Parts: sequence; structure tokens; C-alpha cells
Amino acid sequence: MSKIEPAIPVNSLNQFCKENTIDYFKVSSFDIESCTINEFQENHRHNHYEIIWLKKGKGIHFIDGQKFDYSGSVLFLLSPGQVHKIEQEEKGEGFVIKFLPELFQNQKEIDEYLVDNLLFDAIDAFPVIPLTASQYKVFEDLFYQITVEFNTSEIGQQQILSSFLKILITNITRLKHLQNTYNFTPDIGFELFRKYKIAIEKNFKSLHSVNEYAAILKTNTRHLNTIAKKYSNKTAGQIISDRIILEAKRYLYHNTLSIKEIAFELGYDDPAYFTRFFKNNLGISPQQYKDSLSK
Repeated sequence: MSKIEPAIPVNSLNQFCKENTIDYFKVSSFDIESCTINEFQENHRHNHYEIIWLKKGKGIHFIDGQKFDYSGSVLFLLSPGQVHKIEQEEKGEGFVIKFLPELFQNQKEIDEYLVDNLLFDAIDAFPVIPLTASQYKVFEDLFYQITVEFNTSEIGQQQILSSFLKILITNITRLKHLQNTYNFTPDIGFELFRKYKIAIEKNFKSLHSVNEYAAILKTNTRHLNTIAKKYSNKTAGQIISDRIILEAKRYLYHNTLSIKEIAFELGYDDPAYFTRFFKNNLGISPQQYKDSLSK
């Protein structure tokens, strides 16, 4: 019998960070002795967002089964649910910011800073951003101010930290545009694309067809395909498939469930159909993918 690994641990915001009373926000040095110790441990998920800035260092960041080599000054962006682990080849120095959407004052701010800019998109956004020497100084000053404010415990602290976080995310968005890691111009169609991505994230385990999402969004499949191609260079159906495959790979990567159980978890009553779907997308069966990981 094959060994069954334990379920992927899901770490909460306060689990390793108890040095401050703020419920929705933590900042710490990137150090195995600090509240970032879990970043170096076994693969794990978070229930919060993370922005990691390494001022220096070298290693490999495993995110959702993919390897991202890094060296020098880099930013990592992680959204809730992503499975990751950092393996250092050269000890890194920097900061980790952990936060929940509740830090923002309203849904409009959440949409603007966490959704509309696609920074934390687990499927389409590239999670590793290198910094130049000039950009280094900007982020050094900003992280320093955030750290000082976090440790003040003065009145209005949470509001100020929220403002700093918005400035930080805006700077990262600007940086990604400069590096052309993605390119879109928001217009009236982008709002529908945003709603489509949100609907998929909420329903991908139960709804698998573009028709079902078109009905939810009160539009038609042709229009969804048009905006999907415009903003992601994918069809509407490919975006759904990518999200399902991503979750399937997460399950397979950790060997916590059988292929049949994974199929059921993802809303497929027929495991054989799920296997064909997986193979059509990746060129190999779920079992072959699982075997390749063990090797």
C-alpha cells in the first residue's frame, strides 16, 4: 500500500504571529526564528494573502507544484489557498506581510486592490517579480514605514496600515506594468471579466460549463469568450479548466486522496470522465502525474 500523506496544513494569520493585537495584518522579518517560520516548513496553504520581499538571497519557491528559481531582490505574491514552500540556497533577508481582506474598509477597496489588478490571480499572474536597484530603495522605505507603524500601537494604526498596504500594492501594480508581465486596459468589458473570474473561484467545484456561468452573469457564452480572449488570451472554457486542473494538481501533489475521491471533490460523479478531462488538458492521466511527482 502506498503511504498516505497528511492533509495539506492550512495556516491562519495569527498562528505564528502573536506579537501584535491587530487581527487582519502582520508584518515580520523574513527569518526562520520569526512568525515566518512556516514559510520554510512542509508545503502548506494560508487563509490570507501574502507579500514577501526578499532583499537578497537565492533559492527555489515551490508554488502550486511549480518551481520558481529566484536570486537577488524579488517579490512574491500569494493568494489564499495556494500551496507553497521556500527552499533557500543562500539565506534570504527581507520582509513578509500577511493580511486579510477585512483590513480594507469596504468591498470597493477589496475589488480595486485585490481583484481588479489581477496581482493575486492564482492562475494567470506570475508570482515572482524581480526588483531593480532604483526600485529597491522605494520598497525599502515603504516596508520600513510599515514595520514602524505596525509596532507603534498608536490610535488609528489599522487605518494607517491599510493606507500603506494600498500604496504598496499600487507600487507593485506599477512595477508589473513596467515589466510587461501582464497588459490590459480596463474598460466596460473588464468588469464582466472580473465577475467571471470571481464566479469561477466560488463555483469551480460544482459548475464546469461556460453556459452555467453565462446564466449567473446574465450574459451569453459568445460574449464571455470575447472578453476572456481579450483579457487573458484564453477562451472562457479554458479559464474554467485551468482552475479545476490547478486544484486537481494540488490534491495529486500531496497524495491525500485517491483519484476517485479527487474527482468527487471537484464535482465529477464519473471518475473516468475526470481522468479524460485531466489527460486532455495535460497530456497525461492523473495517475501518471501523481507517479511523476513521486519520482
